[in-house]
Amino acid sequence: MKKKKPVQKQKAPKKPKEKAKTKTKGKKSVVEKPILITIPRPKPKYTPAPGMEDLPQQILGELFAVIEAKKWSDAKAKPFIEKASQQFQKNKVDSGEAVGIIAAQSLGEPGTQLTLRTKHFAGAAEVSVGSGIQRVEEIVDGRSKAKYPVMTIHLKEPLNKSRAETEKFAKGLIDVRMGDVLKTHEDLAENIVIIQPLEEEMKEKGVEPPEILEKINKQLGVNGRKKKLGYEYSFGRTPLLKVRRQLLKLLDLRTKGIRGIEKTIVIEENNEFIIKTSGSNLKAILKLPEIDLEKTITNDVKEISTVLGIEAGRQAIVSELYGTLKENDIAIDIRHVMLLADLMTFSGEIKGIVRTGITKGKESPFARAAFEETTKHLLEAAFKGEREHLQGVVENIIVGQPIKVGTGRVELVMKGKTK
Repeated sequence: MKKKKPVQKQKAPKKPKEKAKTKTKGKKSVVEKPILITIPRPKPKYTPAPGMEDLPQQILGELFAVIEAKKWSDAKAKPFIEKASQQFQKNKVDSGEAVGIIAAQSLGEPGTQLTLRTKHFAGAAEVSVGSGIQRVEEIVDGRSKAKYPVMTIHLKEPLNKSRAETEKFAKGLIDVRMGDVLKTHEDLAENIVIIQPLEEEMKEKGVEPPEILEKINKQLGVNGRKKKLGYEYSFGRTPLLKVRRQLLKLLDLRTKGIRGIEKTIVIEENNEFIIKTSGSNLKAILKLPEIDLEKTITNDVKEISTVLGIEAGRQAIVSELYGTLKENDIAIDIRHVMLLADLMTFSGEIKGIVRTGITKGKESPFARAAFEETTKHLLEAAFKGEREHLQGVVENIIVGQPIKVGTGRVELVMKGKTK
């Protein structure tokens, strides 16, 4: 029998030693040792408590902020997190809960309260009559334009630290038209138009006369003659209707500023100067290099959705609606508002709670008929040969069937006795 030779383990090749770099400084040579950086592994701050993994990141962040502020140890923090987790599980909505009805009741009651408050204070000088309920209706109906659009513009540093510089910038945002700084006199018999620049208005709005004159000549296609009152423009045999059209175009021509911004006011807030505007043009404002893009906002929900996307539009609905209710001293859980915002933005565009919005998009003919214009919806469904599948809540209530909500979602199967 031949003996097997023992297998020799191969030694791992030795890593070449790094040579220390040398630097010559004058006559002396300085040896530089390689710098070794050791990064310690982060240790978990707190021992995970039962159910802690189910908590949302926002709540966890708030809990850890409290623990750090109180400087609690692991032993003291653990029961605190466990209690929070239990409360979270306790307050979770049960499966099959009719959250839509609860949200509708929770939002409807404050709406009634706002309406009654409007009637009660009608005629009071210090109260803006109906401002609360009108704003709520505007948001919920998903109207294309806000009635009173307002922007809050934040500027970058160091511009936002100087009131004078901020006011100068705000003045340049105001939409100035030719009609704001010009006055026209027409002589129909001679077919002559005299255009008079308003010096006070031009000075107030920061418009230069040479710039205005150049734009007038370019728009009318005729060079004016200097007169005592202003500049005289003769149109000869040009039809009067054509002259009038050119004048209307001229007066509507923008000389400076941003379209839609009517007024501006500078206020100080949190150690910086910000600009409040009457009128809104978010897309044009965000293109300016002086603007702080992260903080600048508008109260026009549809405009936010168009410029920044549907997620931003959803967040705007939540913040505007919740803020309006809060301003009128009405306490409501924000989750009801969030549910409404989810419903309005579910399709990818903002749809109002009106017959031309969400109701129009429902598949069920009965659900469409239950809201408004019952006969019209039923006739249209009959002409098109639509089918009613009785899947929703409203449809089943109409036909008298149990609704698929709460206990109605549960289907029981009984086993018979086997022989």
